[in-house]
Amino acid sequence: MSAWRHATAADPPERSGYLMESQYATQSRPNDVLAPRTGRPASQRTFLVTGSTGFLGRALIARLLSEGHTIRTAGRPVDAANASASASIRLDASVEEWRDAIDGCSGIFHFAWSTVPGTANADPLGDLDTNMMGTVRLLEALRSSPQVPVVFASSGGTVYGAAETLPIAEHHPLRPLTAYGASKVAAEQYMLLYRRTWGVDARIVRLSNPFGPGQNTNGQLGAASIFAARALNNQPIEIWGDGSAIRDYIYIDDAIAGFLAAMQAPRSRFGVIEPIINIGAGRGISLREIVSFLSHILERPANVSFTPGRGFDVPASVLDITRARSILGWSPTVSFEEGMSRYITYLKELPGIRGEW
Repeated sequence: MSAWRHATAADPPERSGYLMESQYATQSRPNDVLAPRTGRPASQRTFLVTGSTGFLGRALIARLLSEGHTIRTAGRPVDAANASASASIRLDASVEEWRDAIDGCSGIFHFAWSTVPGTANADPLGDLDTNMMGTVRLLEALRSSPQVPVVFASSGGTVYGAAETLPIAEHHPLRPLTAYGASKVAAEQYMLLYRRTWGVDARIVRLSNPFGPGQNTNGQLGAASIFAARALNNQPIEIWGDGSAIRDYIYIDDAIAGFLAAMQAPRSRFGVIEPIINIGAGRGISLREIVSFLSHILERPANVSFTPGRGFDVPASVLDITRARSILGWSPTVSFEEGMSRYITYLKELPGIRGEW
């Protein structure tokens, strides 16, 4: 018996079977990135999103729903705002359950990952068991539906390791310094293996450091968002190292547009190259520069504390996005300064911000 069921807007967020489906009867926008080439209404397209309760997953789902698409999700139960898109298929689900989830889908966004760079080293086996096995089961299910494109969210900030040159292009050697980066590389290799051997339409996006509305500012990932929230709350900003570390920060709307472009591109667009694309701003910002900009727009100095650097933090990571521009026709549209200004405005409207402006 199939575990599939339809979700409705009346479903509470905690009500979820293995698999659920949601469709909003919204009118597709004229510039719908995923408008099908078949002439069917965009609302008839169905996408599976794993990692649906994470930062990227929630932002992507909001975008897809706004364009009238049908969404199947995989992840933890979501909050009330996304109740109608609530679903859960665990990463340790069987291949048969993954096949059930994939059936009828136009594409898959594989965002699910249970660790972050700062935690994976503490439990490499757990990282491997959960993330790698779930990814391979998904790929195994796709052997029977190889025409369904799957876009995998890899990590442009961890798979390359210490950069030999900047900006970092996709052909740069892969030398991860964390279990998180190593498992992302391994997942990439399985994606490519299933593409070469069984024709699975796997596509890999190496994302830089996304920031913006919806990011968890109480976790260990997302320095730009965390710094902004703490500055607004007049809380100390903790910096590992001396603040000179440079990263490539991309606003969440641009990141989502990059994933959509990777999904929409015809398979032939990749030609003879492996379908690996850097998505980032292509510009480096140091931690000190983030603090300086926050102090400027808030018109008060930030309270900063420094702690010893972590061994896996590389001095600089900036992505070369030439391939994304040429193959996908995608480019970032929101500068760091504009994105941070938008994010500050968003944070000011949230309850619980104690800062004075």
